[in-house]
Amino acid sequence: MFKEFHYQVRGHGHLRDGTPVQDRTKFLSRGGVQVLCLADGAGSASHSQIGAQAIVDEGCALLAERFHDYAASTDGAVVKVEVLGRLMDKIGAVADRHGLRPSDLASTFLSVAVSGDRFLGAHVGDGVVGYLKHGELRVISGPDNSEFANQTTFVTSKGAAESIRLFRGSLEGVSGFILMSDGTGDSLFNPRTRQLAGACSKLITAVGTAPAQQSKNSKYRKQLRKFVDITVRDATKDDCAIGVLGRRVPGLDAHVTA
Repeated sequence: MFKEFHYQVRGHGHLRDGTPVQDRTKFLSRGGVQVLCLADGAGSASHSQIGAQAIVDEGCALLAERFHDYAASTDGAVVKVEVLGRLMDKIGAVADRHGLRPSDLASTFLSVAVSGDRFLGAHVGDGVVGYLKHGELRVISGPDNSEFANQTTFVTSKGAAESIRLFRGSLEGVSGFILMSDGTGDSLFNPRTRQLAGACSKLITAVGTAPAQQSKNSKYRKQLRKFVDITVRDATKDDCAIGVLGRRVPGLDAHVTA
């Protein structure tokens, strides 16, 4: 089983202009499936924080419910359609409840789910999904900034069906995963080289080797939050969100990239 850490913090720019934090993260463990989701609400959307929360809620529930079907499916296109359809149905229902348009709730979507010896995930928009496998840090899904200049694709965008990425694979040799919004990526991802910073390996290892029972206010979690609050947030004006899954893999702990 993987251990988890997820956190979001209001960016300096949003603190100055009074904008609420628009990033959201969530973790769910149900029926032998562990799911981690992250959403970055669009700065141009009036209530994107509501949309981001709806996205992580539905994303976690969906991947826990349908993990084994999606992992075994031979038609990735059908899986993509179902994932996006469920997310859009949730956004539509929440928008109706608040008297808003779905576009008012625009958000990206990043996710990873694990069970048994398999993992799967989906990604719409910017942000980064990476993993540590056989001691090497790799990007699984990088940012999509194709919709407009300095913008990205959102779950509610017309191009979301063409943009959504699905990834699946074996957990053999995988020590953990890291998800980040674009604000966090300003510190932990190099867009020119398309590589993750070495600190990502340390974060995954720290989560994977943490003591078994950890409260929300444990020393270990406070240290991780402090790293995001100071080191990560100070490199950007944007909100910062991060999600990490980590576990011990025998024989690999000593070979983690620094």
